[in-house]
Amino acid sequence: MGSSAPNPSPRRAIGLKGIEIYGYVGLFPEERKMGRLFRLNLHLEYTVPRLAQTAPPIDYKEVAELVRQRFTHEGILIEHIAQELAEAILARWENVEKVHIEVHKVHPPIGILAESAYASIEMERARTA
Repeated sequence: MGSSAPNPSPRRAIGLKGIEIYGYVGLFPEERKMGRLFRLNLHLEYTVPRLAQTAPPIDYKEVAELVRQRFTHEGILIEHIAQELAEAILARWENVEKVHIEVHKVHPPIGILAESAYASIEMERARTA
């Protein structure tokens, strides 16, 4: 009982749910010409090294700006968008440990009515020993 376990940094989470943005993304050229509505959900887990730090060190507005920037240019697959956003978030904030992103293509052109088609990705920062 004489030794105490190290005090791990708590992991916290923030997210943005239901971001709506118009973009020119799709496998088919006509999708990229016409554009459509996309809906995104982002979940970020991060660590806080000191107990006294209470304010989230990640700015929601900056996260939203990363989303906006990605949708300013044409793209092929929503899977690529999800991965590019996850990589950008991990590169921007060192304390983010894990990112989960869903990119929904609202009412996709698939021949039947569907609320959305979506791709999701979960990326975790590699831990160093």
